[in-house]
Amino acid sequence: MDGDVRINPYLSGNFAPIRSEDDFDLVVKGEIPKELKGTLYRTGPNPQFEPRGEYHWFTGDGMIHAFHVEDGKVTYRNRYVRTPKWELENSEGRALFGGFGNPMTTDPIAQGKESGVANTNILFHAGRLLALEEAHAPFEMAERTLESKGYATEYNGKVTAHPKIDPKTGEMVWFGYGVGDMPLSAGMSYGVTDASGKVIRRDDFQAPFSSMVHDFLVTENYALFP
Repeated sequence: MDGDVRINPYLSGNFAPIRSEDDFDLVVKGEIPKELKGTLYRTGPNPQFEPRGEYHWFTGDGMIHAFHVEDGKVTYRNRYVRTPKWELENSEGRALFGGFGNPMTTDPIAQGKESGVANTNILFHAGRLLALEEAHAPFEMAERTLESKGYATEYNGKVTAHPKIDPKTGEMVWFGYGVGDMPLSAGMSYGVTDASGKVIRRDDFQAPFSSMVHDFLVTENYALFP
C-alpha cells in the first residue's frame, strides 16, 4: 500500500546489526565441567553503517563472536573483521559501497577499492583463525583477542567459504570460482594447504560455464564440483 515502510528482513529482528564490540563474563546457570576447555566461534554479516541502496546479508561486514570456556567459566568477546572495506568506511563514518560492488550505488571515493567483508564462515587451521567469504582470500584473526591481521596473501586469489579438512592428513582442500580477468568468468581454482599452513597445490581450470559454486565434495581420491 502507498505510504507503507518496507522493512528489510536482513536488518531487523534477529538479523538487526549489533554495532558494539564487547568483552564480558557470562552468567552460568548450573555447572560447566572443569575439564571442558575451548572456544566456540560464530560469524555473520553485521554492517557497521546504514547500507547504501538495496542491502543483502551477503554484503554485510563480518563480525566474529567468541565464547571461551575454561575452569567452569565462560567469557564473551566480539570484534568486527577489519577488512580494507571496513577500514575505509570507518574512516569516513558512513557506508561507501553498494551491494555486491554495484557501481551505481557505490560512492566515487570507493570505486575500484577492495570490497571484501569476510562474513560467511570461520575456520581454525594450522594454528590460524580464518574468516572466510568466497569472493576473497581468507582473512586472519588473532585466536584470543580477535585482532584483525589481514588477508592471507599466499592464497593469491579467491577461496571458498566452505573448505574441507582431511581428517587423516590435516590438509585443507579448497577452491575458488570466477577466477580470471572477468569477475563472472568460468575460471576456477582448486588448491590444497598442508597441515602446517603452506599452500602446496593450486590448479586453475575452466568450468563448462560460469556459475556461483557454493560448495563441493571431497573424497579420498576426488574433488567433486556441482
